[in-house]
Amino acid sequence: MKRNCYLAAAALALLVATAWADAPSVTVEYAASPLGGGRWQYTYAVENPSLGRPVEEFTIWFGYDAYRNLALATPDPPAAAWNEVVVQPDPVLHDSGFYDALTRTVGIPVGGSEGGFAVTFDWLGAGTPGAQAFDILDPVTFQPVYSGMTVPEPATLALLSVLGVLTLRRRR
Repeated sequence: MKRNCYLAAAALALLVATAWADAPSVTVEYAASPLGGGRWQYTYAVENPSLGRPVEEFTIWFGYDAYRNLALATPDPPAAAWNEVVVQPDPVLHDSGFYDALTRTVGIPVGGSEGGFAVTFDWLGAGTPGAQAFDILDPVTFQPVYSGMTVPEPATLALLSVLGVLTLRRRR
């Protein structure tokens, strides 16, 4: 029994070390909330643990086959500090839509985060809307400096972790 605990602890330490080594330069967390009638809202938080520069502009992509009627819903703050725009997905041209935010100030510094960015939309997919691609852009060249996928807010991850632990305890 003791040996199994040591093996489990070693495996967990290796998993944490691997995750730490592969930690993203920028994280965009999301929460998806139903508004009724197929209408949803994403609320985002952008974290900049180690990009090496402030996040001054970011774009989040909305697939052309799953989203319609994007609308800005960001409250103030942070809305007053950012220029925001949404561009609608185009199913005819197979073009994704997007939400873009460009800072009016200094952006999100290394080690900082900012939340409250929000977009409402009609969800055409099954189940709950999920992760999306995002780009961190250089606001001068408009070139991506980092790309990734949004992740569920920590409360969702914590809930999944607790459920996993409870499942393991129940098996004992």
